[in-house]
Amino acid sequence: MVLDAKAAHDVLARARFDHVTGFLASAVLAGVVIAQDDDVTSGLWRQWRAELLLCVRLEALAVRTAGILDAAGINWRLTKGAALAHLDYPDPSMRTFGDVDLVVHPSDWPAAFRLLTGNGYRREAGTLPHGYDARYGKGATLKSDDGLEVDLHRRFAIGRFGVAARMESVFDSSSSIELAGRRIPVLEPASRLLHACFHAVLGGFRRLRAFRDVAQLILVTGADWRRTFAIARSWKAEAVVASAIIDSWNRLQLEVDHPAHARAESTVVSRGDQRVLEMFARGSTFRSQALSALRRLPPHEVPRYLWSLGQPRLRRQP
Repeated sequence: MVLDAKAAHDVLARARFDHVTGFLASAVLAGVVIAQDDDVTSGLWRQWRAELLLCVRLEALAVRTAGILDAAGINWRLTKGAALAHLDYPDPSMRTFGDVDLVVHPSDWPAAFRLLTGNGYRREAGTLPHGYDARYGKGATLKSDDGLEVDLHRRFAIGRFGVAARMESVFDSSSSIELAGRRIPVLEPASRLLHACFHAVLGGFRRLRAFRDVAQLILVTGADWRRTFAIARSWKAEAVVASAIIDSWNRLQLEVDHPAHARAESTVVSRGDQRVLEMFARGSTFRSQALSALRRLPPHEVPRYLWSLGQPRLRRQP
């Protein structure tokens, strides 16, 4: 594919927006895409280099964070960007990322949060009171001393599809990567696919990279998508996986017959699930998304949940 100057500038801008600079750079290096404008290719190399430098810093942060958590016996896994880059793509430089994502076993999440905040990681955003994060929330975003982000996941989402999740099930097995000589535990492929699906349809931005991850895990990694559906079914979240797969095929214009796609298309999605999926796709407010959990909570939990949502956010840490 040969891009004229205008098209090349548009493609570069879109790649930057959708966080797929590494994929575009790889296509240019392979000769699949040819940009006739030298300014565009120079801009592409600068953008890719900046993203890769950030990835190196983030991997160093992941190693430091692993040392803190492992020393305390915390049960955790690296997930999303860094894990996918090293395990699911032929060259990690293709799949850049902008933060460190960790998922922590439910029984260890409060301890992990206290441990990291006691070791210089800070939470800048306010939070809801009465232990909302550990009881109902998605987790917490922390920043290191040098301003890098660690997303400490308690769940894969807030609201209807988050509160019913039995997060213990993604800790039944694991894979690992090695960074700077340290073994880093990561989610096994079916659970990586599950998290990728949640991120694609409930993550808030719906950029192409998220859908690319779903397709990569199914078509290249060969993740056990049947197990992914099975876990999702136990969480009452089959609609999330089905929607992510269908949207990935549509957004990436894939013309590939695959049983995972056929399974997704045959999934019956209730009207309630569909309304919530559409609400997340619109980027509705946090409160609206959180209130979608009400029908999935045990009745005795509803008053506490509503009380938490009705309170002002606690002040951020100093």
